[in-house]
Amino acid sequence: MKYMASLIHYNSINYDKKRQALAKRYPLVLNDDERLDSVKISCYDPALVPSDLKDHITDRLLFLAYTALSEKQQTILSLFYVQNLNDKEISIIMGGSQQNISKHRLKAISKLREVLQKSEEERIRGTNGMDGTNS
Repeated sequence: MKYMASLIHYNSINYDKKRQALAKRYPLVLNDDERLDSVKISCYDPALVPSDLKDHITDRLLFLAYTALSEKQQTILSLFYVQNLNDKEISIIMGGSQQNISKHRLKAISKLREVLQKSEEERIRGTNGMDGTNS
């Protein structure tokens, strides 16, 4: 039994060595073009994906808050959530830095969150005032 375990152990080591040698000898090179960071960017065409995040929002308050955002923030949120692009891909499309895109996206989300929290607080205050418990 001990002989079988050591045989498996050493064969697995030899297999790994052969696999690593082949990987070093024949590396996979897809494309050296630096502008094409992903397939999504190389195929991106706004006409093919006409969806806007506005078309997917069903809550009236959220829709109003979304339309109050700047055009750039709306575009970033649409690219991120509807077309599933990451910040780096959006920065290539919009022509800005990845950090700037991330900052705009997070700021837009916090604005939407604030509006929804305020409305929830007002709704709670309104129901408490109506039944007379906290007047």
